[in-house]
Amino acid sequence: MPALANALARRGIFFGWWVVIASGTTLFLTAGTFFYGFSTLFNPIVAEFGWSRASISLGFSLRSNMGGVAAPLVGYLVDRLGPRLLMMAGVLFVAAGFVLLSQMQSLLWFYGSILVIAVGMSATGGAVGTTAVAYWFDRRRGRALSYMAMGTGMSGVMVLVLEFLISSFGWREALLVIAGAQLLICLPMASSIQNYPSDIGLRPDGEPPPPPLADGGDPPTPVRGGMTVREALRSSAFCKMAGSIGLVNIGLIAIIVHLIPFLTGSLDFTDGQAAVAFTAMILLSLIGRFVAGQLADRIDTKFVLAGACAFAGASLVLFATLYEPWQIAYTLPVFAFGWGGLLPIRAAFQADYFGTKAFGAIQGIVFTIAQVGGLIGPVFAGFMFDETDSYRLAFLVLSAGALISVPMALSITPPVPAVDGR
Repeated sequence: MPALANALARRGIFFGWWVVIASGTTLFLTAGTFFYGFSTLFNPIVAEFGWSRASISLGFSLRSNMGGVAAPLVGYLVDRLGPRLLMMAGVLFVAAGFVLLSQMQSLLWFYGSILVIAVGMSATGGAVGTTAVAYWFDRRRGRALSYMAMGTGMSGVMVLVLEFLISSFGWREALLVIAGAQLLICLPMASSIQNYPSDIGLRPDGEPPPPPLADGGDPPTPVRGGMTVREALRSSAFCKMAGSIGLVNIGLIAIIVHLIPFLTGSLDFTDGQAAVAFTAMILLSLIGRFVAGQLADRIDTKFVLAGACAFAGASLVLFATLYEPWQIAYTLPVFAFGWGGLLPIRAAFQADYFGTKAFGAIQGIVFTIAQVGGLIGPVFAGFMFDETDSYRLAFLVLSAGALISVPMALSITPPVPAVDGR
């Protein structure tokens, strides 16, 4: 057993919780910095280059689209190579992409840099991190996934960090600082992850090893159970799960990308005030992540999924009707509960309904479908703003997809034959 696992065991700490910490920290500084922090780059890039909001939004959507294209391959690889190697390679790509982005001089360069970041984020992002955690937990899987999601949710503070770095040193220098943080912090964290409990003689959840066989031999290594990719894809449960996640993601990602421009343009927030509001929203989502994870271990995960979609749809309607700054006080928590609840429940639902036999590959396909929404939503919202000088109609239209996803999630039934993913 590795020295770190031994040291934790001597203190009564299950190594799986370290996997949660390491995965969450890596996501904090890779996915979180760009996913949430992209909004802080919006206004400086518009000011320097004069590009339209739709063209800049397309850059973020390219990240989502490239991540979606790569996700099935990443999922296939993580099931065969394990999360550790992929996360280490992903960190290197993300760091390189931030360096390239800091030196950009054209729109094509902008898009190319984002594609490099997208490749790296595919290997460090949720599909790989949640797979790593799912391998290490069984009975407490929902709780463990919620803790990892809470860690990544705290990356919302990177909006304030980036805003401070941009205002103090400029956006190019800020990106170089972030690239250095990837190498100094994320690379060691990713390298410390062990792929499976059985690799170091442990069992999921820290369960004690089974007693020796009657003949004195070692008990067989447990096999991850569940459905194959083909079996999952043929089930109505998969179609409804992926459809509901894809629909709700259209509006959620549009808000993530356009929130700061919306607040500064429509509600007269300063850049700093908008960054604080954005950070508050992400930190509030920690409550949604925690509650969703706890519920996932106690009730059918389809009800938690439907609840998260309902909060998301309601928040989009509220954003469309925001006219006074004080109204943000009740709108942000509603969005935060929807966004935060969706993140851990997606993986917990998949493990419960389809098992962990092909968890990475199935997760990759779901991620691809979800990212179709990530491509459509921000570009649609940016286009509507360019045409109408307002985001309100776009938010109202996008709310329809999120609200449709609620009955879709509630109608899910377990695959036949039923799979006990726990």
